[in-house]
Amino acid sequence: MIRPPRLEPGATIQIVAPSGPVPREAFLAGLAVLGARYDVRHDEGIFARAGYLAGDDDRRLAELTRALSEPDVRAVVMARGGYGLLRLLPFVDLAALAAHPRVLVGFSDGTALLAAAARAGVVSVHGPVVTQLGNLSSEDQRALFERIETSGPGPLLSDLEEIIPGRVQGRLLGGNLEVFSRLLGTPYLPDVAGAILFFEDLGERPYRLDRLVTHLDLAGLFSAVSAVVLGDFSGCREPEPTRAESPTADQVLIERLGRLPIPVVRGGAFGHGTRNRALPYGALCELDTRSGTLTTLEGAVS
Repeated sequence: MIRPPRLEPGATIQIVAPSGPVPREAFLAGLAVLGARYDVRHDEGIFARAGYLAGDDDRRLAELTRALSEPDVRAVVMARGGYGLLRLLPFVDLAALAAHPRVLVGFSDGTALLAAAARAGVVSVHGPVVTQLGNLSSEDQRALFERIETSGPGPLLSDLEEIIPGRVQGRLLGGNLEVFSRLLGTPYLPDVAGAILFFEDLGERPYRLDRLVTHLDLAGLFSAVSAVVLGDFSGCREPEPTRAESPTADQVLIERLGRLPIPVVRGGAFGHGTRNRALPYGALCELDTRSGTLTTLEGAVS
């Protein structure tokens, strides 16, 4: 796997909006965090709106293409999640990214781009989007800076709750459960053989989580990977008044994944909630369920 060059304070970062419309106030709060450390750029078109998209496909693709090709841009950070990247994947020049790698940062709908980059052999960062960054703790903000500025091994997650014990190594892949599942059967799903899969999601009702996990199981993913790490599943509950009749998201995930013959943990501090610890997407990592830790063995940058 190719690891992009690490950043230094003052490096040029380009913010892009390849998915949903960008709320200005939350964007400006996250922009202030990044701008205090880096030379941050964005186009005014980033606030465009076309229904549930941040402008039409041509606008979003042109913005992303420029960010991935301009020679002085060291990192590309997604403004927010939502939906829209799947529509752009066939037109993204992944070969150019592999030839001239730069750090990609995002999550949620950004899972599609991170996974496609991993398929092309490039490590990226599953981390907070700009609209989330301003609301995170200083600890999680520092974790993002560490991922994009520091090479080499180091701790990622701690206090993970063991569901199935074990200690394994593998490349860290996954992201948003719903988006990742949509890559099955496409040329953008990375090679998951021996991988440590990590998942989070937002607003999926428990039966839908069951369907998503069962789909991955039927597709053979859990027979190929070495472990599963579960993060935050914000708002994943049934609406009233049926909520009392349904198992919780935690119960569904434990029931569906607790039967696997591989290590499984939950409680990872990443996702759409109040925590989103940056993780090196595609990097070699180690999961130890006894100590409840996930450690990167090589980092996201070189």
